[in-house]
Amino acid sequence: MPVVAWLKHGPARSLARAVSSRSRMHKIALLRANISPGASVLLVGVSPDEGIGTESAVERGLLEHAEVTCLVYSPVDGQLLGRPTVQGDARDLPFADASFDYVVSNAVIEHVGGPEGARLMIAESERVARVGYLHTTPNRWFPIEPHVMIPLLHWLPEQVRQRAFAAVGFPSYTRENYWLFSSRSLRALGTHASRCTGRWPAMTLIAHSRPLQHP
Repeated sequence: MPVVAWLKHGPARSLARAVSSRSRMHKIALLRANISPGASVLLVGVSPDEGIGTESAVERGLLEHAEVTCLVYSPVDGQLLGRPTVQGDARDLPFADASFDYVVSNAVIEHVGGPEGARLMIAESERVARVGYLHTTPNRWFPIEPHVMIPLLHWLPEQVRQRAFAAVGFPSYTRENYWLFSSRSLRALGTHASRCTGRWPAMTLIAHSRPLQHP
């Protein structure tokens, strides 16, 4: 389908990738600025899949900074990112209270079942973290859909959006596991919410339990 090919490989997606690369650098810097060096970190939702080849960039940016344990939703063989790996659900973490200094995720909270699932994830993060949590998530109001790097796709009506996602290879992105947040809707969950770059409209937001230190 020519339209699908243009969406997946056209100039708009190349521009989106460049913007996303800058956003990742901001995320890495912000996370490192707010996590004490050598702290214990539960990194939620690490994926063994390569996807578009960038999903682990932020996660890898933490490896030399902190003592990371990876939490995966589906079973994996061995370790991910060369670190201890545990299977579990962000909404029901398999750890005792205050097991880690920080609970961190990158682009996970939008996939845990909408606002209800996100509330559970935040509550579990608060329980397991001694110091605090930091969860980055795409900004609903940024004009580029961040998972597939296609402009405006996430603003389409729901049924049209789901067909478009399926056409570009993401059929699982249904309402049940794809819910983008704005700053306002994150705060409605009872968490702090900030822009990762301080600019509007920022590509990425961050839900956090304590005031942020900016790099």
